[in-house]
Amino acid sequence: MSCYAVIPRIRVQNANMQTNGFLLGGVPLMAANMFAHHLARQLSTQDQGLIYIHHDLQRLGGQAYGRFTPAQRRGAVFIGKKDYSSKNKYALSLQPTASCHLEFSLVIKFASSRLSPEKLASILSRSRFAGGQIVEFSKISTHSENELETALKKIKTGFVVLDRQDLLIQYQQRKQLNRVQAFTQLLALKSEQLRTFFADQSLSWISATCLGYALLEPVNEQRAGIRQAQDQHITPHAYAEPLTGMVQYFSLGEILRRSTDAEDSSWHDLEQLLWSYHWPYDDIFLLKQNHAITH
Repeated sequence: MSCYAVIPRIRVQNANMQTNGFLLGGVPLMAANMFAHHLARQLSTQDQGLIYIHHDLQRLGGQAYGRFTPAQRRGAVFIGKKDYSSKNKYALSLQPTASCHLEFSLVIKFASSRLSPEKLASILSRSRFAGGQIVEFSKISTHSENELETALKKIKTGFVVLDRQDLLIQYQQRKQLNRVQAFTQLLALKSEQLRTFFADQSLSWISATCLGYALLEPVNEQRAGIRQAQDQHITPHAYAEPLTGMVQYFSLGEILRRSTDAEDSSWHDLEQLLWSYHWPYDDIFLLKQNHAITH
């Protein structure tokens, strides 16, 4: 028997906003799934998926002439004087960063049916998320595996993150573009243009984020210098590149309303909202929702 743990209104300060090398501000789905995995290990169970509900994101930096400039922080210590500025021997160099404050809720499915909300709260109070400090969260509750709707009603409002790879594929085929062209053009469309092109009035807020990684080389156990490895000589290691996908923010209130609508069966199965990680191939690690989203 499984259960759902509801962690409402998690507030994180100074989280990493760079979900991959060229993308700022994407919803931190990869961080959320690895965070759920961390919680499961602390609770001696397994994570079986999560639902991410977005509430707020505050970018840390300046905005001028339509351009965002991330705030930077100087280092606090030096190592062998190698990280001092080359132009000023008394100033520590900057390490390029992009940070944000986050507010979100998580509904995590765990393999165990017996979880203590108090123990989960204790773990959260000393954990970090996407490199940021967890400063606050509301009361945690647990629900049986057939009470997902009840679990979501504990959160009430927010925007659920949906996988919309289908939009990208459809746009690419209809426009006869390559995948990169379709990706950039689709992200540039305004809400009304999206609704008109796909004939779908529910489309209003799409975005991009990191949804996985692909290995660039075979796994290597001989390379030294791996951070946090207990044994430098036998720890598997490989270079990888991020896989960027298309997502949509969709109103939780609208999903809950449709889940009880007898004439609209698109959201009767709320488990389709669950994101989980898997290896579809030996060299690809990917986040995926349980089922394709259709409206």
